Amino acid sequence: MFATQRQRGWYAVVAALSASVLVLSACSSSDEGGDSNDGTPDAKPAAEGGPYGKFTGQDLTLSRWAGDPWTAGQKAAADEWSKQTGGTLSLDAVPYENLHDKQALTLGGAADYDIVYVHPSWFGEFAEAGYLAPIDDYLSDAKRNPPGFSADSYLSNVLAQGKYDGKQYCLPDFVSTVVVGYRTDLFSQAGIPAPKNTDDVLAAAAKLNGKDGVAGIVMPGKATGAVADVFGSLLTAQGNWWYGPDGKKSTMDVKAATKAMDFYTEAAKSAPTGLLNMAVDDAATVAAQGKAAIVVDTTPALSALEDSAKSTTAGKWAYVPLTVGSGKPGGELIYWNWCIAANSSNKSAAYSFLQYYTDTAQQAKVAIAAGTLGATKDFYQDENVTSKLPFLPAVNSALENSNPQPSVASWPSIQNTIETTIQKAVQGQTSDDQAVKDIQEALEALGSS
Repeated sequence: MFATQRQRGWYAVVAALSASVLVLSACSSSDEGGDSNDGTPDAKPAAEGGPYGKFTGQDLTLSRWAGDPWTAGQKAAADEWSKQTGGTLSLDAVPYENLHDKQALTLGGAADYDIVYVHPSWFGEFAEAGYLAPIDDYLSDAKRNPPGFSADSYLSNVLAQGKYDGKQYCLPDFVSTVVVGYRTDLFSQAGIPAPKNTDDVLAAAAKLNGKDGVAGIVMPGKATGAVADVFGSLLTAQGNWWYGPDGKKSTMDVKAATKAMDFYTEAAKSAPTGLLNMAVDDAATVAAQGKAAIVVDTTPALSALEDSAKSTTAGKWAYVPLTVGSGKPGGELIYWNWCIAANSSNKSAAYSFLQYYTDTAQQAKVAIAAGTLGATKDFYQDENVTSKLPFLPAVNSALENSNPQPSVASWPSIQNTIETTIQKAVQGQTSDDQAVKDIQEALEALGSS
């Protein structure tokens, strides 16, 4: 499961919170107030590739969402950070539906958090409220970072999502997007060349559909967030997006949206029964079991295709970014931000962990284990990662022309309308043209509220 599948009900009553704290090493006391516990932030790493700084006796708390497969990687990194720096890092893991409210309540009150895992939907809200600390000075300080490391080490389009009002507040990870996977063996047997655009994808899906019990294509169809992600990626590949820079006025182009809608309804004709009940993991499972010739899905889910323990088709896939016609490849940028709480008294130590964890080496470990991707440029050149996650070149191409998930407050409601409307079009309950009109009305009505 990935982040956008959890964008439901995050205004739950705070009193219902059920937080679980995972303590990663022995705890010690922490100071309150400003950045009073500076430690020795420019101390060289105790081991090659390790974190910078010595922060003996500093006790940090990290706020994140609970119940996901990436906890183990963060726990291992936090253990190693604690061992090498002398600090202590604990994880306050909260169910996603309660995370926003718990973070807002805590950041606006006592200094209980040092590091905050912030979803794009509420990053702007927290930055505007003054809950987050800018990190420009940390990023530009050569003594706090590995040689050659700076803001330029990250993919610029991804790093920019952690910037607000001209200041950098966060470092990104959990990067993913939507790409196309296709069975090289089935394409070769049928004499079909590698698909170059969505027209090729649809033609190949129709030709291969039903042969030896294999569906032509599979993709998410359940209204859990991924349908809007695929649709948004198709808009991006046409140089269009849901909203303008202000995040309020709808800029969805009817022609581009109709092309995206046509892709969904045409693809559904070559998809397996039950498409509208398939989330990202379900679609990937169908592909991994050899029941589809093409899959359009998010990259964390696609990692299962290359896992021989889960997939009977491992090693038989090749990947291309979504491209419409002769346009540029494109995709929706899915990510999370690592930020430092403005009222933390351990900001230098917090930055030390952020830099260490979001750099290539640690992100590569998490990527191989869980299928999420890093945000540094070097990450996409790492041969070990690419060999295990061969969709990386397609992702890198898509991210060069990407739009981040909308962060308007009304997006969860709009997203649901978009997805249920696409489902109606797939079922033939409404025409593609009418479905696009309905989506446009929802964007204009709710986007201005």
